[in-house]
Amino acid sequence: MSFRWNPVAVRAVGAVAAVAAVVAVATASVAVAGTTPDEPTTTTATDDSAVIAPPPPPTSSTPPTEPLPTEPVVTTSEGTITVAGTGTVQVEPDTAVVNLGVQATAPTGAEATDSVNAAATALTEALIAAGIAEDNIQTAGLNLYSVTGDDGTTITGYNASLSINVTIDDVEAVGSTIDAAQSAAGAGFTIGGVTFSFADPESVLAQARVDALASARAKAEQYAAAAGVELGEIIAIVEGPSSPPILYAAAGQTAAPADDAAGPPIAPGQLDLTIDIAATYAIA
Repeated sequence: MSFRWNPVAVRAVGAVAAVAAVVAVATASVAVAGTTPDEPTTTTATDDSAVIAPPPPPTSSTPPTEPLPTEPVVTTSEGTITVAGTGTVQVEPDTAVVNLGVQATAPTGAEATDSVNAAATALTEALIAAGIAEDNIQTAGLNLYSVTGDDGTTITGYNASLSINVTIDDVEAVGSTIDAAQSAAGAGFTIGGVTFSFADPESVLAQARVDALASARAKAEQYAAAAGVELGEIIAIVEGPSSPPILYAAAGQTAAPADDAAGPPIAPGQLDLTIDIAATYAIA
């Protein structure tokens, strides 16, 4: 038996198959659209053919962020009160610095310098013999200048001078040290001044710091009361540079004759050691 393909029938069968494929695709699309992101993709088979639906568009699991503020965020800090405080302690000086020197006048500069050198050497040796350490003897000045006559222009000679600073650790020995220096230097001996100090101020400044803080606190409380606010805790303390005061017993004196140099007794007195601070307090 023989068969023949009917072209009309073949075309009809192809049309039916195409319609079935379209229906399968539509069905698969509907199934995917109904799923959630966590459900698997649905696959529909029709006439031994598999149609795989495209994956759903990606979704983000991150929650939407808050929009940035359109105006700046303003923050304020609590107010503060800053005041100065001062504390002082009194001590007896335990160190003295004496400025001693020699001077000489001669027709020439060389002669004047030689005379000063000889007197300075004798002065230094006398100080060492009196118990002064060499490290406590320091040259402070050396000068040489011409001397003119009454007309102001004619040079009649030269004046040379040399001065040293002598640190004396025992204030009770200041007078005897000066006497020894004067006897050795002779008629050209000079005293430039005496200063007193305290060698270890840190050993006594603790109470001054306590008093300085108390002084600052009292001022801060006064300002807080005047402003109608409550004073809070202290938040900053700044101590100023310390410069212990020095008592000048005979500073700035000019050259004195030998007989006058050993005149008045030395009175060291007392020193005021001061601490200055700036303290900042919060306003509660």
